[in-house]
Amino acid sequence: MKQIYFGIRGQDWFCRLAGLCSGLLLGIPAIYPSLVPLQLVALLPLFYLTAMEKIRSRGMLVAGLYMGLAYTLPQLLVLRLPVPMSVLLLVWLTMIMVIIAWASGKLLKKSGVSGAFAAGALFVLADCINFTALPIWGTAQSLVRPWSHYPGLIQFVSLTGITGIIFVLGSLQALAVKFVISPTLRRKSLVLIITIVLIIFAANVAIRLQKPIGRLKVAAVGWTTDDREQYGEVYSENGFETLLAGPIADAAEKGARLIVCPEGTLWFSETQRKDWLEKLAAITRKHDVFLAIGCIDTTNNKNKMMFISPSGDCSGEYTKTHLTYFENFIKGDARPTRIDVDSYAVGAMICQDDNFTDLSRKYGRMGVSLVAVPTWDWLQVKDAHLQNSIYRSIESRYAIVRAGLNGISAIVSPDSRILAKKDHFKQGPGFITAEVPLYSSRTLFSRFGHWPAIPSAVFLVIYSCFRYRHSQRSV
Repeated sequence: MKQIYFGIRGQDWFCRLAGLCSGLLLGIPAIYPSLVPLQLVALLPLFYLTAMEKIRSRGMLVAGLYMGLAYTLPQLLVLRLPVPMSVLLLVWLTMIMVIIAWASGKLLKKSGVSGAFAAGALFVLADCINFTALPIWGTAQSLVRPWSHYPGLIQFVSLTGITGIIFVLGSLQALAVKFVISPTLRRKSLVLIITIVLIIFAANVAIRLQKPIGRLKVAAVGWTTDDREQYGEVYSENGFETLLAGPIADAAEKGARLIVCPEGTLWFSETQRKDWLEKLAAITRKHDVFLAIGCIDTTNNKNKMMFISPSGDCSGEYTKTHLTYFENFIKGDARPTRIDVDSYAVGAMICQDDNFTDLSRKYGRMGVSLVAVPTWDWLQVKDAHLQNSIYRSIESRYAIVRAGLNGISAIVSPDSRILAKKDHFKQGPGFITAEVPLYSSRTLFSRFGHWPAIPSAVFLVIYSCFRYRHSQRSV
């Protein structure tokens, strides 16, 4: 039985099965985020396989191939992206998984507990390369995106960013494999597992104990394109009142001071701009509110957001920086736009901007307490986009007010809890409102970004050099 098990054919099937299991356990939570605890054991089949001395490099590559396909294909079937983009992501993510599988074998075979931390560092670098070298959707491509479903467990992201989660998952599961296959390392592995868990728990508790500097009542308005067809475009009297003016009035009556409307709410030329500003100013003066509204400047071909103050003035404008592959607008220059709402600093991003961390971190360093985010999604990506955008709040410790067209409107607290949410495909047009706690602290992540990638790279180089020298002495 042992000879069959490690025969070429038996080894191939074992490698395929291990890769398939790890890929599915990693990828299923991206579709059903409540199942994200599956990722706590997702890497065990792969690490167990690659740590075995009799598994050859070919077997590790086979495992990586099956892991990549099992992780990527189910998600692509759900997202229904354009075929060229789907093929590109399939090839890219599968290549990442193949490299991970092959490299983890080199790191874990005949190694001590330091090999487990090397495996964690490997996953940090692989995930960081994943969402930076081919930045189609930014950190929405991260392997650990769905952990935003359990915000209480990931407060430490304000220190490490999203790569902190991948390091914890990689290191813990590599240590667990060491515990199983190396009797001499069991005590040390167990102590390190408990230590990591306690450090994460302490960091989460300490961050949650921070006190807010104040609170602000906010609202978000949203609808779908089907709603526009049913009630008339916002350019018609009925559409304007039903989709825009009416919900703004109702939200103001409930005490909202800042009301955010979706991306592309209005399309107008430079000559039409003055008339629309006057119309919006009449609303903000009447209800004494701040309005953040997405608009398309057809003259300059720019996707913008305008802040309209209670006095009726345009107090700030922001141009979308990160455009999707479906947009042909002129991109912005990532220059932050900040206004004050009742003495609290408020920033602006638009849709795809919140898939990236360059602009979001600038607001964090500025001490912004809240960011308005008009969005324009579609049915298949709305949930994945929200999963990812939640990270921006926890990373830089500010609230997010997200107004959705063809998606989900949400109000997210600085600790990434969803205080209010409305899926406009399921619940129709309307508004949500909530009172959000506000902070002005500058987090470690907002200052230094994805810094875990640097010590991970340094550690991997040192560890690899040490392993190479040790192997040369053994010859």
